[in-house]
Amino acid sequence: MSLKKFQEFINESKEEKSYSFNELSPEAQENALDNNRNINVDHDDWHDWIIDDFKEEMLEKFGFDVDDAQYTGFYSQGDGASFTGEAIDKPLFMREALGVTSSSDVFDNGDERSGEDELRSLMGDLRNIGFDNRERFTADDLYFKVKRNSSRYSHENTIEGDVEADYLDIEVDDERDFDGFVQDLEQKTTGWAREKSRELYRRLENEYDAQTSDESVKDTLVDNDYAFDEEGNNLVWTKH
Repeated sequence: MSLKKFQEFINESKEEKSYSFNELSPEAQENALDNNRNINVDHDDWHDWIIDDFKEEMLEKFGFDVDDAQYTGFYSQGDGASFTGEAIDKPLFMREALGVTSSSDVFDNGDERSGEDELRSLMGDLRNIGFDNRERFTADDLYFKVKRNSSRYSHENTIEGDVEADYLDIEVDDERDFDGFVQDLEQKTTGWAREKSRELYRRLENEYDAQTSDESVKDTLVDNDYAFDEEGNNLVWTKH
């Protein structure tokens, strides 16, 4: 029988026994969870599906094409989400996003609606600004955008609505009335965009909380065969 060399004996004595997560004591498991709290969110694409779903929903429900969505988070002052883009289905956007009711006198879509016509209310008396003497004014004469007013943060107050209208060649009795109408639409667009930004942030925050929960972190550690020392500190892991 050959004797082990002294260095081999020293090396073996230094080797630590590895434990799977389920083999750890409750205290060591808690330590392992804390050490790996962000394991499911330490890559850039954990939130991609949330933002993609948000963009698809915005297009389908409101006719609004989101070209950029960003956020910072979570649980720090100044955190939040916001987006920019423009309406590509303007009648849909005005009805569903801004809550502006339409009438066949203003929207050339054959959609008769009952009740108060909010669009007329916003514009005041159409006859006073000459709309009865020109071709029909439609939603497609308006351009709705959401633009960023600050690049320092990403929360909802960094964006605002921007509305333009094809009316420069229209002879109107009082352009101030029309400008007021456009400004009202801008305020509505800003309010809607900021509300939706807060909704996007809540979705991201909820998913972040779910992915950093004890249950989710444990599942990742177990499914990927993470190995720990007796105190729950990471050793090595093998992904099958």
